[in-house]
Amino acid sequence: QQQMQQQQQQQQELQLPDEEWARRLQQEYDEEVAAKVKRASFTCPLCFEADKAFDDSVELDCLHRLCSGCFHALLEVHIREKRVGPKELCCPMPGCVCEITPAQVEGAMGGSALWERFLTARAEQWKPGSRDKDILCECPNPGCGARFLRARVRMREVRCPECREKFCPACKCRHKGVSCDDYQKWKRENDTAEAAFENLMQQEGWKRCPCCQAPCERQWGCNFMTCHSRQCGGAKNFCYICGVELTKEQHFTHFPQGIFRDQCKGPDDDGVWEEPPAPIEAAPPQRAVQAGPLEWLGRAFAELRQAWVQQCPL
Repeated sequence: QQQMQQQQQQQQELQLPDEEWARRLQQEYDEEVAAKVKRASFTCPLCFEADKAFDDSVELDCLHRLCSGCFHALLEVHIREKRVGPKELCCPMPGCVCEITPAQVEGAMGGSALWERFLTARAEQWKPGSRDKDILCECPNPGCGARFLRARVRMREVRCPECREKFCPACKCRHKGVSCDDYQKWKRENDTAEAAFENLMQQEGWKRCPCCQAPCERQWGCNFMTCHSRQCGGAKNFCYICGVELTKEQHFTHFPQGIFRDQCKGPDDDGVWEEPPAPIEAAPPQRAVQAGPLEWLGRAFAELRQAWVQQCPL
């Protein structure tokens, strides 16, 4: 019976006109093309646009795939802010710390001004290893800023090979015959520019990072601040209200009224989350039970007996 049905169907198809045959073939071709496009496309996890072509995307080493537009925008933001360290320029997916390699950055930004800025920022962040025999020095002269290596020995002064200026390699100041602590103390007491800047910070409400003492200004956003100075590199967080260092777990627990309110737990916050007290549930109202005739009589006799005992004591 199935063979007969197939034969009848084949005979009906042979009797179809050419236009119908052409329409069916075009429909099958369109379905095949749509299936291939669907297999060769993806949804970008950043812009959430579907049907993105694989050819117009970038796959990171963690196998997360981004569209080219979002990848370029991500690189541009990080490079302009000079957040290009291995722990800063990472996959944007939550919980993923896979580094975006310099080769991937060059493939997207090679030959542009952003690529040159990326190389400059990486060079500024480079430091010798702890086992190297040399340490890195940076000239504090505003017109120089040269970076050079010197032997890992205790030295009171070094000379810049570019501008020939001498300075202390520890605090990057010139204080011959005086210790760094004494010079910094004298500078705080006598430097009018430093005092004027401190007054300006108080007037504007700026805060210093508790780890590197870099001045920070909150232009918008919440009170949970992340310091992106050269020393901290985005690894340190602090409260913009009380100035205490915070952990990532204290992003919300440190601000009981919300991260956008100017109220926090203060410097004594130990980071322990305290559960709010459970609301006291009111006892359900007791339902009055109507007494039966026997209970009413018993209660009446008890009241009469008590009245009689009070009137006739023994």
